[in-house]
Amino acid sequence: MRRLRIAAIALLACGLLAGGYVVAGAGATRGDNPVLTGNVGQNDAFTIGLTGPTGAPVQHLDPRTYTLLVHDHSTIHNFHLSGPGVDVSTPIEQTGDFTFTVTLSDGTYTYVCDAHAAEMKGAFTVGAAATTTTGTTTGKPAPAPAPKPGATKLAGVVGPGSSIALGTADGSRLSGLSAGKATIVVKDRSKRDNFHLSGPGIARKTGVAFRGTVTWRVTLKAGRYTYRSDPHPVLHGSFRVKR
Repeated sequence: MRRLRIAAIALLACGLLAGGYVVAGAGATRGDNPVLTGNVGQNDAFTIGLTGPTGAPVQHLDPRTYTLLVHDHSTIHNFHLSGPGVDVSTPIEQTGDFTFTVTLSDGTYTYVCDAHAAEMKGAFTVGAAATTTTGTTTGKPAPAPAPKPGATKLAGVVGPGSSIALGTADGSRLSGLSAGKATIVVKDRSKRDNFHLSGPGIARKTGVAFRGTVTWRVTLKAGRYTYRSDPHPVLHGSFRVKR
């Protein structure tokens, strides 16, 4: 009886290996799926990208099952892939690496940041669908789209710890900003400080006890602006806007 049990176990193991499965815990996952890699929001920039197993931007794929690995770098963005039979996404408020198993079939698939779908998006086709060139992904996060006139994008942060900062959404310096409309995304990570922006025509701030993300749509005017923590004025910065 003991020999029969050993033989049965051996045959089962051979069958699993022949089928290409790896047993892990209570479930089994296919071990030979090609890997698609997504990146979104590195340094909180308005960037999103998807590359294939070779590292090239994804434009067209064969129908089959893939492993989707998403590197989500930002708490103001997420990565959302959808199309025939697929609808998976990372949380906007979290960062980290997320893994999904997706089965792609003939058709067109899109990936977007749900919070900024008009700007952060790409697409690719699968199988018999015509090849698309709308995806703008690269092996690294794609450069942020050039802001349209009157649509400057800024990113501010206060905390954790004794820190405060404000910059452009693509990570560049504030020097050279021109007057016009702007969107400012502020991440308040402190219960001891707040983010207070003031200057010509603007007086906006988060609460000291507040922690979270807010979006301000403002109009910048020529002149000097300051940002600071009200409880600890030593945390401050400034920039100038030209006409």
